[in-house]
Amino acid sequence: AALKGPFRLSICYRGATDPEYRERLVEPHGVLLGMRRYLVAKEAGGGGGMRQFRLDRISAARLEAMSFAREPGFDLANHAARAFGSFHDEREYDEVVWRIRPSAAEVARAFVFHPRQEVTEDADGGLTVSFRASGHLEMAWHLYQWGDAVEVLAPDSLRELVRTHRRADFPALP
Repeated sequence: AALKGPFRLSICYRGATDPEYRERLVEPHGVLLGMRRYLVAKEAGGGGGMRQFRLDRISAARLEAMSFAREPGFDLANHAARAFGSFHDEREYDEVVWRIRPSAAEVARAFVFHPRQEVTEDADGGLTVSFRASGHLEMAWHLYQWGDAVEVLAPDSLRELVRTHRRADFPALP
């Protein structure tokens, strides 16, 4: 009802670093579904941009009778595409480039790693996948499933995050 209205929503929310729940008045613009589920909203009167509130960290929600004007030009699909999964971190938003070994290329061709990915066939039969997104931790969790079949070429921070977790002993690809 809050999304459809649109109506403001009071939520009791505890962020990852918050010691306790606190009430927040938000203006919901959408929901992102992924490994975790997020309410995409602006804090009312906060003057800030869109934020993601993890649904599992909302202990209560109350629909308010006050409607609001949706953010002009906001597009949930564009907003979602700024992340690999559903978590956004503007500090990480950058070009991502992965090299997929020839032995995993057939499986990787069937994957949509990101809605705006570009896939290039390499001369040796491997693939190069590139896109712009944030969410390095979600990328690392995903890449772990691929063992050592995917090499991170960029960004350096993601390459370093997964460097010691690449494995050659997985009997199957995702």
